Amino acid sequence: MRRILEYMWMGIAAIAAIEMIVGYRNEGVGSEHFQLFAVVFVAATFMFFLRKRQRRKIEENKEKQ
Repeated sequence: MRRILEYMWMGIAAIAAIEMIVGYRNEGVGSEHFQLFAVVFVAATFMFFLRKRQRRKIEENKEKQ
């Protein structure tokens, strides 16, 4: 289940990256569209790595017990 959430965050990051590219092509870096999806991309990427790290620690703790 935790691994599925990781992939969901990576999917959100991929969609945000595509939207960033579209926003950049249409209006440039200063556009609100680009900036919004840049924030979403960074947040989703951060959540992916955070969840991955948490899952690994949980699995290590289960192996130790």
